[in-house]
This record gives sequence, C-alpha cells and structure tokens, in this order.
Amino acid sequence: MSSDPRSLRRRAAAQVLQPLLHEAALHEALWLQHDTMRADQVSDIIAFVDRLAAQHLFDAATVKRLYSDFYKALREREDRLPVDPWPQMQAARAAAQPPAPVMPPAPVAAPAAPAAPVINPVERALQAARDEGRVPPAAPAAPPRAPESEPAAVLFGVLVGAVVAEVQRFHVEALDEVRRDVLRRADTAAASPSLRLAFRAAWSRPLDSDWRLPGAPGDLADLVRVLHVALVDAFGRNGAEQILGRALRAAEARPEAAHFAPRQLLETIAGLRL
Repeated sequence: MSSDPRSLRRRAAAQVLQPLLHEAALHEALWLQHDTMRADQVSDIIAFVDRLAAQHLFDAATVKRLYSDFYKALREREDRLPVDPWPQMQAARAAAQPPAPVMPPAPVAAPAAPAAPVINPVERALQAARDEGRVPPAAPAAPPRAPESEPAAVLFGVLVGAVVAEVQRFHVEALDEVRRDVLRRADTAAASPSLRLAFRAAWSRPLDSDWRLPGAPGDLADLVRVLHVALVDAFGRNGAEQILGRALRAAEARPEAAHFAPRQLLETIAGLRL
C-alpha cells in the first residue's frame, strides 16, 4: 500500500527532527519541508536540510547525520513512522496568525503653519564671502574610486568558493584529490596563461582565496569546466552536478547576477543538467 508522498515526507521529517527541535520549532520546520520539498531525491533532501541548518545553526556533524537519517526515514516502512503531523501543523499555524489590527480613526489635521523661509547654507556662505570681498576657494575634487570587480569575476569567486567550501565541509578527504586533479588539468583550459597561473596559485590555499580572478567570462567559464571534470572524477556525475548546482544558486543570489548571468560560467560544460 502506498500513501500520499507528501504525508510520508512529513512523517519522515517528524521522525528525524523531533529529537532536535522543540514543538514550535518542529512545526515551523515541518511547514518548511511541506512548502519547499517536492520530491525524495538526494538533491531535495540536501536542499531542505541546508535551509534548516541555516535557520538553526546546526553544526556540520548534525547536518551530515540529518542527510543520512532523512534519506533512511523516507525509505522506512510506513508502520515504523510516526503519524502524519498535518493536523498539528495546521493548528499551530492557525494559532500563530495574529488578529487583524483595528485601525484607529484618523486624527484631525491641525491647520498648517506658515512655512519658514528656506535658507540655503551654501548660498549664505557665498553671500558672506561676497560681503567681505572674497569668494571661498572651490572644494577639492573627491579622489577617484578604485574600479570595482567585474560581475563575472565576482560571481566566479562566489561559485568556485562555494564548491570549495562544500567539499571541505562535507567531503574533507576529497578536497586534496579535487585540488590535485584541477592542477593537473588546468593547462587544458582555454584561458590566458596569466589567468591559468592565477588559478593555480589560488588552489595552493583554496580556503583562503576569494577566487575573484580577473579574466574574460569565456576564460573563467573554461576554468569552471576544468573544476567540473575534477568533481565528476571525485563524486560521479550526479554528485558533481548537485555540488555545482548549489554553488550556482549561491551565485544567482548575489546582486551582481543582475548584470551577468552566472549560468554563463557553465556554458562550456557539455551535457550539464542544471
């Protein structure tokens, strides 16, 4: 007998989260799962757990355990799962809704006072200088601002930095493997020699680099292709796409994405399914 998948997801979530959250927080977490999780794939589990971890500041060990426990609970026999918490969720949300505010009557406006004359302080200073027979010197020009990083470079930094951070956080033993593979393949990238050199240098201390490398978008995209190949070697195609997909969403959330589409950094990866 197969139950409603949404009910099974709620029951599985309740089973793994009850030991971690008090009742009100549990209901909020179950609503988050109900509203955002549409399937039972690994990528759906990771996305939900990551959102929950960001809200409750779970440590890395708890996050990794939730990945595993939630995956197992979704495949557990139904008679071993708790009852569907849907009625309690609805009751909690209804109780949390504040009553509609009663608007007080609008106060009667007092008659407007006559406006005081506006005195421009700059004009007043100039007039005083004229009265003394001199004009004050012009203010010095503001120093030129340093040019900001190009959006493509900023978003490349966000994307690669997110990949490195995730590999370090959840797959510590694989970071050195990815780094070695990237360095071995870096010279195959269709990028300028100086950009390839900067890319190599950043991989010498990947966790300390901001990854904002100055380069043309096409050159940066080919460096992402090299990174993708290394991720596929380490985690398989599906794992690599999940890691790169989460990094892409982090880049798309940046304001620079309004000026440069982060997906352009993935355009040289053949057959990417994101």
